[in-house]
Amino acid sequence: MKYMKIKDILLIILGVILAVICIELYQILKPRAIHYYDNIELVDLNNEITRQRANAIVLAARKVSPTLVSITVIQTKVVTTSPFATPFNDDFFRDFFHDFFPEYYYRKKIKNLGSGVIISSDGYILTNEHVISSATDINLTLTDGRQFKGEIVASCQTRDLALLKIKANNLPFAELGNSDDLMIGEWVIALGNPFGFLLEDARPTVTVGVVSALNRAIKSTREDRVYKNMIQTDAAINPGNSGGPLVNVLGQVIGINTAIFTSGGGSEGIGFARPINDVRKFIEEAREFGKIRIPWVGLWMQNITPEVAEAMGIEKAGTLVSNVDKKSSADEAGIKEGDRIVTVNDIAINTVSDWDRLVSGIFVDDTLDITLLRANNTITARLIVKEFNQASGVQTSLTVYGIHIEDINSILMKTHNLTYDEGVVVVKVAPNSIGQKLGIKVGDVILMVGNMRIRNKDDFQKALQTYRDINFIIDRGGLIIQLYLGL
Repeated sequence: MKYMKIKDILLIILGVILAVICIELYQILKPRAIHYYDNIELVDLNNEITRQRANAIVLAARKVSPTLVSITVIQTKVVTTSPFATPFNDDFFRDFFHDFFPEYYYRKKIKNLGSGVIISSDGYILTNEHVISSATDINLTLTDGRQFKGEIVASCQTRDLALLKIKANNLPFAELGNSDDLMIGEWVIALGNPFGFLLEDARPTVTVGVVSALNRAIKSTREDRVYKNMIQTDAAINPGNSGGPLVNVLGQVIGINTAIFTSGGGSEGIGFARPINDVRKFIEEAREFGKIRIPWVGLWMQNITPEVAEAMGIEKAGTLVSNVDKKSSADEAGIKEGDRIVTVNDIAINTVSDWDRLVSGIFVDDTLDITLLRANNTITARLIVKEFNQASGVQTSLTVYGIHIEDINSILMKTHNLTYDEGVVVVKVAPNSIGQKLGIKVGDVILMVGNMRIRNKDDFQKALQTYRDINFIIDRGGLIIQLYLGL
């Protein structure tokens, strides 16, 4: 009996031990609940929303905005008065009587608005040439309200760029980016002051869009300008935005807002900007020389049509050299008439448009590595671009009233796209001169002064000595214009 009690006690103790062991094993092996919020740190909701709102576009605009400049200029413009008033003011009567009664042009002072961007702490400002063209007074307002008189360092009508300078230091300035690595579809930001001071506020307006296309070539509908190698964007660019920067999401300037396609005068989602890599050379040239030297390659190009290829017995490859100016860079590099240019600096040249697009961005002293075909041989040539003034003998030009003219020659015909092979062409107009105030522009062909037909520089000088109240009849890109100079 006693033995049974001891056995029962031992069995109970063993059962208890086994139960404890099982409970411990269960605790160890049972599935545990996962707590997802154990390591979450509580944050202020307002601060988090603010952080999310300040995206890359906001930060880029905040970075560049202090570098914007509002530009107000007083310009001397030449406007026209037609001899045909309503109801005869239509195309038929104007075209029929145009040769007998040319439209009368006169000078008028107007106010123009634009934008610019500061590119250095010592006061260099970049804008469009058309913003400050024929300006007699240039006023610049910074975003902090300070106002300065602007001085033109250099301008280029062909590229529609101008570099200005103000007397100031320690200014905020924009970082210039790289327009060669732009991607179609990437976000861009256009900044400017499209309303001038109508809002009584010099702070810039910001619009956002994407890069719609690259390497666009367009012709201005309001001025005789052709723009090549342009960035197209749908970021709204309105009148007054001209000269302002086009910026990437890093806050780097990748273009200068220049032109829009519009039917109503406002933005319609088709704007164009000059690539900043093209502008960099302009800035360097302007700061070093105080002007933009005219480059001279000396090549006349022609498309290779099937008829031309058959007549010459050549393949339709590259672009044909139709003429080479003597003593030009191309002549000294050994390029000959009949050569076919295939590539320039590794860029394919298949048409004259390809060639024009390339040379529109070159500057004096640039190097061009050219691959060309001559008969069945492939030849390489390297040329250093010369300055046009040095090669063409502009120092022999006649200057009267600030108007520099040259007898028309083959080089000037090519440079200014002239259809005349006889007469005189304006090669320079001195700032603030009578010629500039009258509205004379580089590239104008002077046909008549008073009643005298002008065929050379001597005719021009004699006419100005003969007449006191002078009527100029000029050709400007096919448009016949009459200008009156009363002395």
